[in-house]
Amino acid sequence: MKYLKEKTSKHIRDNSILYIIILMSFMIGIASGSFTINTLNDVQKENMMKYIKNFYVIISQMKIVPIEIFKQSVLNNFETTFVLWLLGATIIGIPFIFIVIGIRGFLLGFSVGFLINQLKYKGILFTLVAILPQNILVLISLFFISATAVNFSMYILKNRRFNINDLFSQFVTYTLLVYFAFSLMIVSGIFEAYITPKILYFLKNIIQ
Repeated sequence: MKYLKEKTSKHIRDNSILYIIILMSFMIGIASGSFTINTLNDVQKENMMKYIKNFYVIISQMKIVPIEIFKQSVLNNFETTFVLWLLGATIIGIPFIFIVIGIRGFLLGFSVGFLINQLKYKGILFTLVAILPQNILVLISLFFISATAVNFSMYILKNRRFNINDLFSQFVTYTLLVYFAFSLMIVSGIFEAYITPKILYFLKNIIQ
């Protein structure tokens, strides 16, 4: 545990500037998503609120199958992980990595912003107990994967005349690191599938 903590601290220190850029991309996405709420008219907001309310009516009347939620969560996160991994394996992928992180920030910012805009303090409560917990591990993983992908892409850029064996070794290490981080998303998927639905059930009266 101590060794892992030291390696993690060193990794963050060595890539502090990169993590700041990644965090800025994410925060810009969140801000953009939040501000987008203000561009919606009353009819659009009302329709979205009806959709959310109908969703909670549905989940309160039907039996939720956790394994299906888990599969969908893992699949969604795997798609993002795969895109980041693929972008990291190319020379031109670096700017697109930041764009992907920005898009994830936009989606989260829009979702949270809409709930808070419509439900006020109830939306804040909902966000704290039903949205943020399952996203913490996902965000940690995404930031790490993004930093790893940028570093590998930079390695390719700086070593164009590399030895094929060295490249293969670095590629294997890169892939293992990315999908080790993805395993944290699987843990998040378990939380989303087996714990979040119970939280949603108890909170369903908030928006009904």
